[in-house]
Amino acid sequence: MLPRPRADLKPNTADFERLPLVKPTGFREYDARWLFPQEINLMGLNAVGLGMATLFAERGVPKRIVVGHDYRWYSGSVKQALITGLLAGGCEVHDIGLALSPMAYFAQFALDVEGVAMVTASHNDNGWTGIKMGLSRPLTFGPDEMGRLKEIVLSGAFKTQRNCGCVRAAGPRSDRMRGRAAGL
Repeated sequence: MLPRPRADLKPNTADFERLPLVKPTGFREYDARWLFPQEINLMGLNAVGLGMATLFAERGVPKRIVVGHDYRWYSGSVKQALITGLLAGGCEVHDIGLALSPMAYFAQFALDVEGVAMVTASHNDNGWTGIKMGLSRPLTFGPDEMGRLKEIVLSGAFKTQRNCGCVRAAGPRSDRMRGRAAGL
């Protein structure tokens, strides 16, 4: 089981490498943003993924989620850490790879998947990372969902589960998504 996240860890220390770091200030009203790795580490992203899976279960939403990442050099690693947490929480993950946020939202419909987690810091400078999330297409998280996710993650109240899987969706240009978008 993943330990409860802490907010006081410093990079290049033993605790930073073995414990999740999640600063509470990263949870915003409609998404999440942190300086990486000063405010969230890879294990902290595992905790966020587990928290999302727990929230899906609480809300009675099937744990199926599209995940993509932006162009920043570290976003692929951030996404993989998030996916590890989602999988540990029992999610079926559809990884669309490098994408823009609207492509991830489109993929929810094209792949008939309820949730989305787009790893992006949007307009922020390099050094920032974040996640735009949703559990009921076409909506993204609002204050209620973000508040509950923050509670779950910071308290360590996430639940692990077996029977999960990852599907590589090959991005919005794949035949699979083009066919669905065209109604085929």
